[in-house]
Amino acid sequence: MQGHEKGINDLVLFGLTFIYTIAVLISPTWQICIYWVVLSQLQLILLGRLRWKLVLIFFLLLLIPGISLFITSYLHLKEGFDSYSIIIWGRVFDHYRLTQSLYLAIRATALSVISFSYLIAIHYERLIYSLIQNLHFPVIWGYALLVAFNSAGNIQSELKRIQHAAMMRFSRKPLFYFYIIPLLVSATRYSQQAAMSIQSRGLSQDKSFIQSEKLRFYDLLYLFINLTGIIIPLIYLV
Repeated sequence: MQGHEKGINDLVLFGLTFIYTIAVLISPTWQICIYWVVLSQLQLILLGRLRWKLVLIFFLLLLIPGISLFITSYLHLKEGFDSYSIIIWGRVFDHYRLTQSLYLAIRATALSVISFSYLIAIHYERLIYSLIQNLHFPVIWGYALLVAFNSAGNIQSELKRIQHAAMMRFSRKPLFYFYIIPLLVSATRYSQQAAMSIQSRGLSQDKSFIQSEKLRFYDLLYLFINLTGIIIPLIYLV
């Protein structure tokens, strides 16, 4: 079994996803939520995993739902015991409802941005290999997940074949429901062939791996530093 040149273990990155998500969930103010988003994105930049174009597009798509959540929250929230009026751009706002609405909207946006950015940053094949090699994740389940992840390309090519056949028969692209049954049949055949392949090879928990995804001291140290840097501010703030 041999290793290869790579950065941080994807299992550590997977753990950081949950850590930053929990940090946002228990943050007391919207300013702290923004802080965790910025810090999480800096982590991805340091690791060379930030796909900033996709994250930027996703953030822009979140603007309308975020603004809608803010307006809805402000209109339906009741005044708190510490409510007082403030004037912004010549309009009177209730301070308590304004801050709570900002908190709800920014927290939802922060959770979405962190989840999406780490979702597209993780290499899922390496993650599954790391789960099997480090946490004794069942091999049969791991390879079933690998089949599921790799089936996306097969579904896409099958969809194109069905579209070409429909164009030859009907001279136009049919509605989406036309593809449902053929795609289900194709997915069933693909999963059956993959299951037979896994079963015939007799995969077990004792199998060897060409690609090593063992956790190194550097990975554990990086995770510990991040945990310390997240937990200490949360203890102080919450």
